[in-house]
Amino acid sequence: MGSIPRPCFETLKEFAKLDPDSVDGELSVIQDFLNQCPASSLSTKSYLLVKQFLIKHTEPTRYTNYRSCIERLLLWSILEAKKSITDLNEGDIQEFMSFCTSPPNSWVADKFCRRFTPGKLKQAIGFNPAWRPFRFEQPFIGGGRSRIVYMAGRGALAMQMSVVASFFMHLHYSDLIAINPAQRLHAAGFYAISLPVHTGANVFTDEEFAVLMLTLNNLANRDIKHERTLLMIASVYYLRLQPSEIDSLGGDLTISAMRLMQDGTYDLVEEKFPSNHAWKIHPEFVDHYINRYRKKFGQQSIPLEHDHTLLLGKIRGKDSISSAHARLLFRTVCQAVIDRLIESGCVVSPDSGFRKASLLWLRETSMHHSSRTLGMDDVIRLVRKSNAETAYQRFFAWRS
Repeated sequence: MGSIPRPCFETLKEFAKLDPDSVDGELSVIQDFLNQCPASSLSTKSYLLVKQFLIKHTEPTRYTNYRSCIERLLLWSILEAKKSITDLNEGDIQEFMSFCTSPPNSWVADKFCRRFTPGKLKQAIGFNPAWRPFRFEQPFIGGGRSRIVYMAGRGALAMQMSVVASFFMHLHYSDLIAINPAQRLHAAGFYAISLPVHTGANVFTDEEFAVLMLTLNNLANRDIKHERTLLMIASVYYLRLQPSEIDSLGGDLTISAMRLMQDGTYDLVEEKFPSNHAWKIHPEFVDHYINRYRKKFGQQSIPLEHDHTLLLGKIRGKDSISSAHARLLFRTVCQAVIDRLIESGCVVSPDSGFRKASLLWLRETSMHHSSRTLGMDDVIRLVRKSNAETAYQRFFAWRS
C-alpha cells in the first residue's frame, strides 16, 4: 500500500451521527483504509481517539478547522511516523510541525476538492483521488521548470499547533498519556502568530537580481579583470556569506572544498567550515560560475578537488579580499547597473534596490530564494551565528 493520505472524516452532519467508541457505521472506504495502514500505527485506535476529541468540537466553524488540523496529525502519525498517536513524543511533534511547514507534493492539492465521491448507498461512496490534507490557496508556478513548493503561513501553523496542543491536553487529562508531548513546544510560543517578524525588506526582487547578474556577466565578458568580481559576487550569494564571514573564512574558501552531495547540491567538506554538510550550495554555482572561471584561466583540466584557487581571492596576490574590498566591488557593480539602466532610458528611482543595497543584500536574497524551495529545517540549518527563534522568524520573512 502506498502512503497516499485519505480523508478520514465526513461533514459535520454525517460525523455527528457516528458512535465515538467504534467504527461501526463508518464509510467502508475509511474502514478499509485504516485496516491497510501499517500495523505499528494502531490506526483504528488512533482514529477513535481523534474522533472522540472531535466530538467535543462540533460547532460548524470549529469542526471544520479542527478536523483539518487533527486529521493531518492522524494521517502523519499512521502513514509517516507509523506510530500510534499516543506514542508520539516531543521530537515527533517538532518533526510533524516541520512537515506541516512544507509537506511533500503528494500531500498537497492544487485546489479545493471534495473529500468523497457521491453514492446513493454508503457502500458506493469512495475517496476523491484528488483530495489531499493541504492545498494551495493560490497555486503558483515558478519560473523555468520548477514549481514553487507549498509553504504554510504563520497563521496556519499557529492554528495547527494550537489544535495539536489541545488534543494532547485532552489525552493527558483523560489519563490516556502520561506526558503531554506538545506542552513545552506550545508553551514556548515557537509557532505563535504574535511573534515579531523580521521585515525581510533587504532583498533584490527577481527582476533586480537578474539584471545585476546579467550586467556583471557582461562586464566580465568585456574585461577579464571582472571575472574575479563575478566569482566573488556569486560566492557570497550561493554560499550565503555574511560580510564578516568574508574576513573569517575567505582565506580557507577554495574551489577544492566543493563536493557534490547525493541530493545534487554541493557542500563544503572541510571541517573548518561551520555547519558542515549543511550548506546546500546550488549546483548552478559550480556548473556556471566556478567552471566559467576555471575555463577562462585555463584550469578546467585540474580536477575540482585539486583546484586550490580562492573563491574570494585578490586579483593580484595569494590572499583573500577583505569585506571592505568586497563592499567596494559590490557598490561598483550596482553603480554599473544604474548607469546601464539610465543609458537604456530607464528612470532609476531613489528607492531602487541598486541605490540602497548593501553587500548583505546578496545573502538575504539568497536566503529568500532558498526559502522558496527548501523546507524550514533546511533553511534554518543554513543560518549561522543566530539562535533558533531568530532563524525561525527570519524564515517567514525570507519566504514571503
